[in-house]
Amino acid sequence: MAGTGGRPRRSGVVSSGPREEILTVAAALFAEKGFSATRMSEIAEASGLRQSSIYYWFSSKDQLLRAIMEQNRVSLSAARVLVDRAEPAAARLYVVLYHDVVQMCLAPLNFYALEQTAHEQPEEFADFGLDYAELVRLLRDVVAQGVAAGEFVDVDEEDVVRTALSLTEGTQHRFHAGRGDVADVARRADAAATMAVSSLLREPGSLPAVVAAARAGIAGFAATGP
Repeated sequence: MAGTGGRPRRSGVVSSGPREEILTVAAALFAEKGFSATRMSEIAEASGLRQSSIYYWFSSKDQLLRAIMEQNRVSLSAARVLVDRAEPAAARLYVVLYHDVVQMCLAPLNFYALEQTAHEQPEEFADFGLDYAELVRLLRDVVAQGVAAGEFVDVDEEDVVRTALSLTEGTQHRFHAGRGDVADVARRADAAATMAVSSLLREPGSLPAVVAAARAGIAGFAATGP
């Protein structure tokens, strides 16, 4: 591995290694200065690494940007897999919302800041809007399936999904704003997913079974209990 000399890290974020530190710093600089105006040398300096060390992990700014975006695709990946599964819609919805909170809390940048950056730099962050629209569409399908199967009360699927995502996004915002403890992420994710799903259930008493199914895992996606 390349050396990690240079100045002490200045991001103020506790990370699990150089790669995560680089992503944290790059995301903040892209938001502050713009993608085009940010130089790899600036990312290296702010990370406390030599520029050669940055290139060890990422060959270009484009690769850095793709890695940042990939951190926000866990829930989308789950939704893509789970949308057509045979398991109850409530358990599938819970799993996706749970992972949505976890991925956003553990991401280096507050989702709202990333969203604002995407609005201000639409060309570089075009995938952000496309990913979000796809997530909404897939979750809308899951909710519609739950209504059709009698699991959920009759609702406007679009409104329900937008409200549920507002809940997960608000949860991660409070986590980032309050410098939350990583050990607390699972509890926050469970609370948000439980609140969203329980409001839809035609039979509220079925909630424990829904959560148990989600924690047991569906198609490789499991919600680890707090």
